[in-house]
Amino acid sequence: MDNVDNLVNILWISSIGSYAGNYTPDSCYAYYEEREVTVLITFGENGWFGVISDEVGFENINIIAQAAADYLNDTTHPGLVVLGYDTRFLSREYAWSIQRVLTANRIQVFMHKKPIPTAFLSMSVKKYQADLGIMVTGESRPASYSGLSFHLPSGRPVNHCWMDILFQYLYRRYPRSSEDGKHLLEYMDFFPDYVEKMEKFIDIKSFCSKNPYLTSDSFFGSVGTYFQDMMRKWEINGTHIRTKPNPGFMDCVPSPNNRNMHPVSRLTSQKKGDIGFFFNGDGSALGAVSPEGRIISSIEASALLLDEWFQTRGCDFDVYTEIFTANCAHELLNDFGIKAYPLHKLQEDSKSWDRAIIWDRNGLTFGPFHPDKDGILQSLLLTQALLRNNLDWNKCTERMETLTRGSVVELRTIHLDSNAWDRKERTLLTKAESLESGKLVQWLEEGESRKLCFQGGFWAGLSYNAAESSLSLFCETTGQQKAEEIIPEFLNWLME
Repeated sequence: MDNVDNLVNILWISSIGSYAGNYTPDSCYAYYEEREVTVLITFGENGWFGVISDEVGFENINIIAQAAADYLNDTTHPGLVVLGYDTRFLSREYAWSIQRVLTANRIQVFMHKKPIPTAFLSMSVKKYQADLGIMVTGESRPASYSGLSFHLPSGRPVNHCWMDILFQYLYRRYPRSSEDGKHLLEYMDFFPDYVEKMEKFIDIKSFCSKNPYLTSDSFFGSVGTYFQDMMRKWEINGTHIRTKPNPGFMDCVPSPNNRNMHPVSRLTSQKKGDIGFFFNGDGSALGAVSPEGRIISSIEASALLLDEWFQTRGCDFDVYTEIFTANCAHELLNDFGIKAYPLHKLQEDSKSWDRAIIWDRNGLTFGPFHPDKDGILQSLLLTQALLRNNLDWNKCTERMETLTRGSVVELRTIHLDSNAWDRKERTLLTKAESLESGKLVQWLEEGESRKLCFQGGFWAGLSYNAAESSLSLFCETTGQQKAEEIIPEFLNWLME
């Protein structure tokens, strides 16, 4: 211990032995039988994520739960937290551990009694006027990942400023955990409330009168049987697969890609369904397929979704975009006479989320329904658009082609350590100027995001996530062939 600088006392006992160590704002060093073990907690933009039983374990879960408890007791005493979890390995156990810490700190907890989509958590936080929502989830990350996302009283996800505040509460005290606060724990089933609100936003009469045949794939995730149960309540026929939890997701990343969507594509074609859906791990992202089993691109689906919203609910909304929002989105908004605002204005100007529609790199958020992404809502809006066209897919296809102007948007994510990204970032401009696909005409930066705009209207974007050592590569072109030229060229350069 003599060789450790800046020693401070740490007041808890670790599961690996007695703590006495070196404390810094972002790390804690534990010693056990003269062996050094590093426990590192690094927050992301709106939560904390890592590999299960590595970065994410009961010890770190409890540390963060205690930090959240201290924050709430400092700011909103007595506090109320809504707690939810997904279908991943140990998610329920992590949630139970969190509630033990929160109730031991005299904080009331409303806990969802079974796995839920993140949308349920967001909506229930707002309905019950909670001070904070905590969701145990890995979102769309690989099955080996889990973590915590946080939601403000409005239901919307927190931002990096809030995460910075929570970070200051880490390691302040030993996590309290006991069964003595059981009287502060209540279980909830939010599904009836969700259905009730959905029935106010969707034209249920059209669903019941035209009776479409719907197929869906929950892909072992949090949507589970919720979509199926909703269709059964409305007496809508369909076939629904992979509704039971499987924490391993068949060794696949639980997101809507061609490989994962092949079963629902084939099912929709075989059953002669009117439309098919694929829900990602936490129900926040949607994939869709046509009656012939064609996978609808994310840009096509988003364009049709927004068009349906404006057609049925009008255009009196504030729309926000960001650096990687597709060019065709801005053209679509121009068609409706809507000017888009930069996404950061939504927070800086304290605008109302009840009027906000967000189209960012991850898709659409309809704030008037609730301020988070919701795959179930999007699936019903797409079905409603199809019903408005009398189940005629040719009309929907023509409308999507008109709205997107032939745009193709591609996304690839790779693992890249920070040193490698630093090296590549220094030569990124040189690489962009050497591309044979087009001449570089504009370079844009926004935080850790870089956007390269080329002659001809196409662009490539790179966004680095230091907390998870991952790099996302975005590309928008006109036509698939151009995208197939640009994406591999960038990927080969990044992996050199």
